[in-house]
Amino acid sequence: MIQTQVINSGSEGNAVIYNNAIMVDCGVTLKALVGANCNSSVLRSLKIVLLTHQHGDHLKLRTLQRLQAERPTLRIACADFLLERLEGLTNIDVLQVGRLYDYGAFKVSPVKLYHDVPNVGWRIFLNSGQKIFHATDTAHLEGISAKGYDLYAIEHNYCEEYIQQAIEEAHAKGEYTHAYGNINTHLSIQQARAFIEANRKESSEVLELHKSRSFYK
Repeated sequence: MIQTQVINSGSEGNAVIYNNAIMVDCGVTLKALVGANCNSSVLRSLKIVLLTHQHGDHLKLRTLQRLQAERPTLRIACADFLLERLEGLTNIDVLQVGRLYDYGAFKVSPVKLYHDVPNVGWRIFLNSGQKIFHATDTAHLEGISAKGYDLYAIEHNYCEEYIQQAIEEAHAKGEYTHAYGNINTHLSIQQARAFIEANRKESSEVLELHKSRSFYK
């Protein structure tokens, strides 16, 4: 089983740690990282932070700067569109979508996702042979395949039935609802489940990420 620590997932901040070594996103404070869900020994074992996109709930520059101040060898991996936002950081690896990069104990490959800003997900290949597919903040996963992965850490942001009801109610009242934004930039429960079922093997595990408080069933 892949060891997983969800520090937080949602609009308040995002950070997930795999096998005490790989953290995807850093949209939380350092206090959150060393709090109840993650102790200092885990932080000392971190090897890399994989970044997805620029939004503040996924990227807190100050937290990364403080992490690297304590851990100068910590590597940061991102796509080229994030490089200008990483001021004051070192050991930055700019990775290209679709290419595989070997870090010794694991390999990673960024996957293009579809949000309202440039965004990537991550394929993570552990030396144990286990595979992780991590994708959040994307309107769809069309054209993407991840057959037989051991863990699918995927956004399950909203229920299509609930969100359509919210839109209809807002329309009847002449009000705006941020449900429109969810549909255009995030993945529904139904989309996520369809992708997982099309790709999973019998033993695959699922980690539901970035659930909306308003539109999740």
